[in-house]
Amino acid sequence: MARSMHRAGGPIMRHRGVVAATLIGATVLLAGLYRVADGTEHHSYNAGAVPPMTVALTNGHTYEISVPGGRDSLKKRGISTQVAQCTWTQGSSGKRVLKVTPVSADIRATHAIATFTSPVSAEVHIDCAGWGAVYVDDADDSGWDYAGLFLLLTTICVTVAVALGISALYARGTSLRAARYDDEIEAGVEPFAADPEVGSTDGGHVAR
Repeated sequence: MARSMHRAGGPIMRHRGVVAATLIGATVLLAGLYRVADGTEHHSYNAGAVPPMTVALTNGHTYEISVPGGRDSLKKRGISTQVAQCTWTQGSSGKRVLKVTPVSADIRATHAIATFTSPVSAEVHIDCAGWGAVYVDDADDSGWDYAGLFLLLTTICVTVAVALGISALYARGTSLRAARYDDEIEAGVEPFAADPEVGSTDGGHVAR
């Protein structure tokens, strides 16, 4: 019985191994795609990113102004987010004051430091004196966060691959122990099977 279970479990374990190996390969590929996307996108959370010169906005919509590292990053440089001097420029027109609202200290934002309501529907350049390079990560033309998607998929693949690998090893160990137990039982039965006296119906001579 145990030996037959071991044989039946073989294909399953081999299948798990193939899936785990495939997921590991996918993990390597997705990790590479993440690095490429992270280096080409222009969001505050992309490593080494440079903000675009202009961002597309819609009049009346609310957007976030972000800097890499958010409030904590500015605080380390001795800069306060409570005093904002932001302006917006459209084309060759002069700078105009942009009214912004600092993000509340109660909100644990990673990169966002202020919000604003767009005064125009156009592509504009936003500058905030003292804050350095700023990003509008949720601008109309900000593009999709492919780096975040690839990072999520990488995490999922490596997690499932590890789980399948551990499961396959456990199943293999259980199957080997069962096969060993089966061999021990068969080894104990064989001497009795070889003895012709064992199981004989001859109970001795009966006088008639």
